[in-house]
Amino acid sequence: MLLNSSSTAQYMNVLERALAGVTACLLCLVFLWVNFMMLYTLRSRAVFREAARHVLLFHLLFSDTLEMVLSQVLFVLAYVRVLLFFPLCALLVLMTHASHNFSPLMLVLMSLERFVAVCLPLRHAAIATPRNSACACLAAWAFTIIMILVRLSYMLPPSALSVLRSQMAQTCNSLVLYPTAESRLFDEALLYSLFLAAFLSITGSYAAVMRAAWSLSTDQASARKARTTLLLHLFQLSLMVVSTFHDVLLVALYHALPRLVFSRVQTVMYILLIILPKCLSVLVYGLRDPTIRAALVLHLCCHIGLKQ
Repeated sequence: MLLNSSSTAQYMNVLERALAGVTACLLCLVFLWVNFMMLYTLRSRAVFREAARHVLLFHLLFSDTLEMVLSQVLFVLAYVRVLLFFPLCALLVLMTHASHNFSPLMLVLMSLERFVAVCLPLRHAAIATPRNSACACLAAWAFTIIMILVRLSYMLPPSALSVLRSQMAQTCNSLVLYPTAESRLFDEALLYSLFLAAFLSITGSYAAVMRAAWSLSTDQASARKARTTLLLHLFQLSLMVVSTFHDVLLVALYHALPRLVFSRVQTVMYILLIILPKCLSVLVYGLRDPTIRAALVLHLCCHIGLKQ
C-alpha cells in the first residue's frame, strides 16, 4: 500500500509538472504568433515601412521576439533537465543577452523620436527619416555586439577557462557564463550602466516634453500622447530590469524550496518575468496606434479564417 501510494504521488507530481510546462509553452507560442503577425503587419504596407516610429518599433519587436524564442528554448531545456556543454550554452545565453541589451537602446531611440516630434516639430520630417532610423538601429545593433565582445573578453581569462574545463555538461543559464564573482559583478555593472543611461535618456525626454507642453504653440494632443508613450517606455524599462533577476532568483529558490514547489514557482516566474514583458510592445505600441491596430486585426482574422 505504501509503495502504491508513493508511486501514485510521484506520478501526480510528474503529471502536474508536465502540465505546467506545457501550459507555459502554449502561452509562449500564442504570444509568439501574435508577435510574428505584428512583425508581418509592420512590413506589409509602405506607410509602416516609411514612418520612423514604425521602423523603430519593428526592430524593438524583432528583438523582443528573438529573446522570447531563445528564452523559450532555455526554459524547455531547464524544465526537462537537459544538460548542455559550455559552447552551445554560451551561444544561446549570449544571443539572449544581445537581444535583451538591444531593447533598452530601442526604447531610447523611440523616446528621442517622440522628443523631436513634440519639441522640434518643424525638423521632425528631416530628422526622423526611414534612412536615419535604419542607421540608428544598425548603430544600436553594433553597440550591442560590442557589449557582447566585451563580455567575452572578460569572461575568458585563463582562470575562468580552467573552471569551465573542469565542468562537464550542465544546466544552461546565464550564471554558467560567469563562474567567478568578479565576472558576475562586471556583467551586472555593464548591464545596469546601460539601464541607467536608458532611464536618464527617457526621463530627460519626458521632462523636455512636459516643458514643451506648457507652451501654447505646442500641439497639446500630441504632447499628451507623447507623455503617455514615454511613461510606458519607463514602465517597460523597469520590467526589463526586474527580468534580470530571473536566474539569480531561480538559483536561490532551487536550494530553498521542495522540488515540486520550485517547479511551480519556476513556471510562474518564467511567465511573469520573461514572457509577459516581451508582449508589451504589441499591446503598448501596436494596439494604441489605430492604423496598426486595424491592419493587425485584419491579418489575425484572415489568418484564423484561412486555418478554419
